[in-house]
Amino acid sequence: MKKSLILATVIGTSLLYSPAMAHGPHEHGVARMNISVDEATVEIALESPLANALSFEHAPASDAQRAEVQALAAKLRQPEKLFLLTKAAQCRSTGVSLASENLPPELLGEAAPAIETGVPGHPEKTHDKAEDEAHEEHAAHADLDASFTFTCDKPETLKDMDVQLFTAWPALHELEVQLVTPAGQQGAELTSKKHTLAW
Repeated sequence: MKKSLILATVIGTSLLYSPAMAHGPHEHGVARMNISVDEATVEIALESPLANALSFEHAPASDAQRAEVQALAAKLRQPEKLFLLTKAAQCRSTGVSLASENLPPELLGEAAPAIETGVPGHPEKTHDKAEDEAHEEHAAHADLDASFTFTCDKPETLKDMDVQLFTAWPALHELEVQLVTPAGQQGAELTSKKHTLAW
């Protein structure tokens, strides 16, 4: 039993932090979610185009757009309303992390990153025009990366999750899920009509 838990944890960790998750294809209406269940801990990693959650994908350019980002972050920081785990398991949110290359961390409720000043005696790297254009094109289609942690008081009763993202984000039509539990690994596609994941 312990070996299967270790294996599930290793697989879950590799799923949550795999390069494919970090740089999946950008398709409006579709998001990806990896879930790892290990004893009393549930880890969820979500990657979605910003267009699924906001009316824009670029850096916010007005007070209204900044307010929209803050409202999004406020919803995501209440994950117990978005990911309804088996009630009997008594799970509670114990961590949320939000990031997007086009959204200021402070609007997402995250600490602002330290400013890099460069190393004395080493000139800053210069970018050519093609690199700048490629970066602008990528930034025009940005993603939201979110991770959530739950801790459950009665994990032995944990058996399902009702995902309410489709209600929160009407532009979301499909959620591709990879789930790892001590019992094994499975994949699923959730929609607004089929949004419960059981294991």
